[in-house]
Parts: sequence; C-alpha cells; structure tokens
Amino acid sequence: MAIRTSHWILAGALALLTACGGGGGGDRAAGVEPGPPPPGGSVPPPEPEVPAPSPSAYAEAQELRAFITSAAIADDGQAVIDFQLTDGAGTAIQDLAQDNVRFVLAKLQGSPLGNLTGSWQSYINQIEQPKPGEVGDGDVPRLQATYERDGEFTNNGDGTYRYRYLTSVNALEQDILDQAETEGLDLSYTPERTHRVAIQFDGNDNTTANPFRDWVPATGATEGIFTMEIAATQNCNSCHDVLGIHGGNRREVEYCVTCHNPGSTDANSGNSVDMKVMIHKIHMGADLPSVQAGGEYAIYGFRDSKHDYSNVHYPQDIRRCENCHAGTSTGAGRDDLVLTAQGDNWAQYSTRASCGSCHDQLDFDLHAGGQPDDTNCASCHSAGGIAGSIEDSHGIAFEEAREAFKAEVTAIDNSAPGQTPTISFRVSNPLTGDDYDIFTDPVWTNDESSLNVKMAWDTGDYTNTGNGEGARNASSVSTSALANATANGDGTYSVVMPLAIPDGSLAPGIAASGSGVATIEGHPGVDYNEDGEPESVPVGDAHQFFSIDEADGTPAPRREVVDIVQCNACHGSLVLHGNNRADNIDSCVTCHNPRNTDRSVRAVAVNPPTDGKDEESINFTTMVHGIHAAGFRENPLQVVGFRGFTTYVYDENTVHYPGILDNCAACHAGDSYTLPLAGSVLGTSIDTGDSVADPTDDSVVTPATAACSSCHDSQVATAHMESNGGSFSTTQQAIDEGDVVEQCELCHGSGKTSDVSNVHSVRELP
Repeated sequence: MAIRTSHWILAGALALLTACGGGGGGDRAAGVEPGPPPPGGSVPPPEPEVPAPSPSAYAEAQELRAFITSAAIADDGQAVIDFQLTDGAGTAIQDLAQDNVRFVLAKLQGSPLGNLTGSWQSYINQIEQPKPGEVGDGDVPRLQATYERDGEFTNNGDGTYRYRYLTSVNALEQDILDQAETEGLDLSYTPERTHRVAIQFDGNDNTTANPFRDWVPATGATEGIFTMEIAATQNCNSCHDVLGIHGGNRREVEYCVTCHNPGSTDANSGNSVDMKVMIHKIHMGADLPSVQAGGEYAIYGFRDSKHDYSNVHYPQDIRRCENCHAGTSTGAGRDDLVLTAQGDNWAQYSTRASCGSCHDQLDFDLHAGGQPDDTNCASCHSAGGIAGSIEDSHGIAFEEAREAFKAEVTAIDNSAPGQTPTISFRVSNPLTGDDYDIFTDPVWTNDESSLNVKMAWDTGDYTNTGNGEGARNASSVSTSALANATANGDGTYSVVMPLAIPDGSLAPGIAASGSGVATIEGHPGVDYNEDGEPESVPVGDAHQFFSIDEADGTPAPRREVVDIVQCNACHGSLVLHGNNRADNIDSCVTCHNPRNTDRSVRAVAVNPPTDGKDEESINFTTMVHGIHAAGFRENPLQVVGFRGFTTYVYDENTVHYPGILDNCAACHAGDSYTLPLAGSVLGTSIDTGDSVADPTDDSVVTPATAACSSCHDSQVATAHMESNGGSFSTTQQAIDEGDVVEQCELCHGSGKTSDVSNVHSVRELP
C-alpha cells in the first residue's frame, strides 16, 4: 500500500498506457452513447446558486464545475466569452482570479479526405527557437500553439465571468504569420468554420474542469455544426486515472487538441506534438521501429526538460485501437467504452501522419511509388484495396483464435484428506457450441498444445503444504490432461490427480483443511496465421472450489481482492507464462501465494539478481505491488523466472505506472485494500529455511507489513512499521499465537485518523 504520492503525469512517467487520439467535443453521431456530458458540452448545468453571506472560496473548493455560456468574435477580431463557475454543490464561486485561468482559441480546418475529418489549428501561437548542441537535435524554429491569460478579465461578482481575448484573429503578429507561412500553416480567420474556446483552471488541485465551447462565428450556431470528437477522456482515464498533464490541470481531450494539433512542433527535437502523432508514438515507445533500430523518441518540454519515451512498454497489444478511439462500428459490443462521433475514423481514413506515427520506418516519398499527400492512401488501405481495410490490418489473429476455446471444471470428487481427487472438465468451442475431442482434434495433438489440470489448498491463503515438490516450491499440484485424462463419453474428461490431499501422515506432517481449488489451464496449437505453423493460444483458465473438510461440505471461495476486469482495463488481457495462464486471478494466486519464492530458480539464474537475496517472494500481494510501484520504490524488485532463464528487474526504466499509484481502487475489488486484513491472510515467507516443504521453519513478514512494504521499502517506512508491531523476520507461529501483533489498524484502519482511504488517493475510476 502506498502513502499518498504525487500524480503521475504523462510528461513524467508513462508505460502502462491507454492512448489518446484526436479531438473532441460538440455533436455526437446518431446512436452514440456518450455518457455524462463533460464540462463545456452542449447541455448547460443549472444556474448557479448565489448565496448572500459567504461564497465558496475558489482555492478551497473540493470540486469545480465550469460552463462557457457564450462565445463570439467581435469585429476587432477579439473573442469574448462568458462563463460561470460553481463548486460541487452548485454554489457560486465569486473569487476566481485572472492568474488562475488560461484560455485557448482554435479553428477546425477541413480535410480533403471527407467531411468527417479535420484538424484543429490554434490562433494563439509562439515561436520556439531550437538550441542545437545544447538541447536536442532540432535546428530550425517551429510554431507552437499556446494559451493566453492577459486579456480583459471581468468578475461579475455572482459566479459569472467574462474574458476578452488579447489575441485578435484579424491582426496576428507578423512574425507568427511569417513562421506559419514557412511551415505551410493557415492562420487566417475563417468565420464560417467551427471554432473552439476552452479554459484551464490553476491554483486548485481538485479541478477536473476544462470547459469548452464549439460554435461557428459567422452564424453563432452551436448545434448541427461540423466538429471533431475522436477520443473520449473517460477512455483515457481507464488507465490514466486521471489524465493530468502539464502540472495536472489539463485533463480533457477537448482542451488538449487545441494545442496538440498539426500546427505545433517541438523545435528542440523536431518532433510533432500533434495529438495523434505524439500519443501514438508515446504508447508505441520501445516498440517504435526507429527505437528498435537504435534511435530514441523524446520530446522537450517546460524549461527544455527532456522526456524520453523510448523505454515505454505498452501493457497490451498496441493494435487494440478501439480502446482509445471508438465509434458505433469499432466499439460495437463494448460497454466499457465511451463512443464518439468520429471514433471510427481510425478504421476509415488512413493518413501519413497517423499511420507514420507508429510505422515510423516508412518513407512516404518511396512508399508504394511515393505518397506526397493522403489522397491515394485509401486506394490500397480499404476493404477493396490490395492492403485490405485498416481495421482488418489491425486485427489480432491471436485474440480471434482465442474466441474458439473455453475450458471449465465440471466436478471434483474424492477431495477429503487422504483421498486422491478426480477432477472432471470440458473444453468447448463457444462459437459453435461443440465440445473438443482433446485426443483427436488437431489443435490438441500438435507439438504446441498443452492442457493441465491443477489443484491447490487452502482457500484461506494458499500454501500447498505437502505438494510433493520437496525442496522446490509451494506451487499447486499439476498433471497433464492430454496425457492422463479419460473420456467420460459426454464431452467431459476426468483426471486422477497424482497426489492425495495431505492428511498429515507424510512429511512435513501437516494436513490440509478447509477448502481447495481445481484449475485448468493451457494452450491449443492453432495455425491462426495460416502459414502451416501452429502457435499457442491460451484456452483461458477456469476454476472451481471444493471442500476438503468443511463442516457442511460447502466449499469456501478464496477472498476476492482484485477483479480481473480492472486488471484488463490496462492490460487488455492478462496472458502470462507462455500463453499458459490467462485472465483468472483465482488461478494466479494458487502459485503466487505467501509461501512461494523464486529460491529454486534463483539458484540457477543465468543472470543472477543483484539484490543480494537468496530468494524473493512471489506472493501475489507483494509481487504485483512491487512491479507497479517500480517508479516509487527505492530498491527495484528483482524476480527470477522460469528455470532461471530470465531475471526480471522492475525499475523506473522498465515500468511506469500511468495512473495515480496510491489509488488502491484502480485494482482492488470493493474495500479489500482496507485494514484490518482478513484474519486468514498469512505472513509472507522471505526465507524458506532448511526445508522448503516445511513452512514452520520459514522466516516471514507480517501480513500488513508485507503489503505496505512492497511499495514503501525505504528505511524510514521500515522503521515505522517495525515500531508499530510489524516484523520483517518472524514466524507464522508467532503471528498465530499473538506473540507478534501488528498495530497498523489502530491508525490506518477503516474510520481511523489515518484511514488507508484517506492517506491514499482512493477513488472510483470514471
């Protein structure tokens, strides 16, 4: 668990990401379900309540609600906007100061590709001078969109405000116009085009408001106008929690695109900061062809600070384009997405800028005979073209192949202590409703196929004590279904497990009790690339709990701590260990339990860890916290993997969590992050003693201390935990008998002065 950390913003730390995309705002396509309108949308909030005695102070407001009520461009070319501001209760905020607001102004330019495409161009710009040899490799000045705040600001004293822009769209500075002409940019005022004004609020850490207004100055129309809505902020926030850039108060895509458009470039690197280009490249990061070839992808930001995204590793398949921008076609069936009016554009319109942002090895002057502009892209990249449709090109054959497999555990018999369980299962094709014959179907009889049935105990906290592994590990007991199963004649199969449920008669003399779990995992070999070479495809883990000696025979499930749906908000699909294990936390924790460490594989590591340890816990609690907190920990977590082939070092160069690290609710189910922990939670073994098979000689970390120290690993944090009953070197017996008692819940328990929910940034994701 983490003490409150600062917000992780895009410029500072990115790796586990969900991409942004293009612009936003305005009208929506028929049938698009937009979710609640963002501040600045087309539906105004109620009129603010204006209290007589004491208005809410801006700096102290826990929530800001802002709405632009009107926008126009006067004859002198200066835009004038009116807006209102309230707190979360609708109480007018009357003390907003001019230095706490910033304003942007842009026009929406069309595109020859069609009337559903276009790009924003800011009227408010600056010229960035490069510093070759000092900062980056750029060597020519470039135009950059920016904001203004020095116009005429009027506080009406009732929670409403007016701002007259300093910039005149009819009289832009000549050096700006000259630079725009050099870059082929059009800054002319075109009142018949859609325009956007938007606001940023500073000086209040609770703001999520970037209100915007789209309108056509020539007519004043705000409805039925051409606008662009490519990506929804809520889709970004499924990972970014929340998307807070440039100090934290630029949070809405509709605001971002007014500056991050084709007319803005970082002069020091020469890289475009156009939203679609920059965001695509950031999320590609280490997988960019240019980076793979030895280059880097970096942007120079505020005060020439360098932000190198060359080590960004996106935590899912980058081809899931619809996770970030989706419309009624590409987002069909996805109730976890906010669909946008032009969300399907990525699948319908190919451009050199958007395609070349990921495929940055392409030279468009040579590509397919040379492509000087975007007009010929669709001749190849379309449903009837030689390259096929864009959507098909980004299809993931691996995932499509997975849809044809479903495993399920159908029965567990003979599961009492001393008995050898028989576990029955089925593998079927959900697309056809047919069962697979695992003995004859080609996907199960080639060299790539694997199917395993496992069991683990007990569900209070898995230990698998007596698993027969001796000096190796505390993993679950496994057998090959392909080698050992028997057909039952009804589409199901049964396997007799190779080990009896421990009754205490064998070493280490500890009987299993309570409940256990049976799981099935593996991968058929499928020729999904149609090249004659089968490749492994996860069947998708399944599980079923069973009673060992429960009084009423009803199995007790393991407590739910995290929800796989929340994991997959960032990961897309959690597939690990050679495609053997997929999307089932109840399967993961059977091996990633408090008694299991990397001891046996660490001893034979090809590249031994440098942490000086003889073993590292692979308990799900400590390992997953340690991985995600890589940028926060003082000492990187190091874990040795399968057969010692790989040593994983989770440091700030390999993992950058994209959200607010201490928002426990981003991963945890319900209140499972709170103290006190469930009474069944065991201490975490960090030294498995003389006998790995015997947990009684293990040195363990007390439960809450293990969880908290997996993020907070500093000496100060360690001393704090130890001074409040936590131990980094005790035994499970000492914990069970009350000789060692953690006192964490006295301060950090639910409802206490330093409740975990209060000292962390806990909040439900949008």
